[in-house]
Amino acid sequence: MHLLHHAFRLYIEPSELEATVAFYEQLQDKKCERRLSFAERGIEVAVVGAFVLLAGSEAALAPVRTSTALLMVDSLDETLDWLRTQGTTVIHEPQQAPEGRNATVRHRDGLVVEYYQATTAT
Repeated sequence: MHLLHHAFRLYIEPSELEATVAFYEQLQDKKCERRLSFAERGIEVAVVGAFVLLAGSEAALAPVRTSTALLMVDSLDETLDWLRTQGTTVIHEPQQAPEGRNATVRHRDGLVVEYYQATTAT
């Protein structure tokens, strides 16, 4: 079980996506590395370095808004096994996600994290 990458999740209005991407590109001196569209959910995603920007209406973002961090791991199952011994609460069990699997966990201190394992090495 190894932590491979971490990111902050930010929730924004769709009209702010381009300006927010530009801000985080300049802040980190990194280009946006990935864009995803979930048209059926009304959510656009941009990944810029240590930030995952999710743009959508309040209603579209409501189901995913509780998570404030993303931790990419090499083994989701091993990580969840360990987390369960630490007194965390699994909000949703592993499920298929774009290019991998994810689960959402509430830590004992209240932090809600999406844990993600890519199908292929990142």
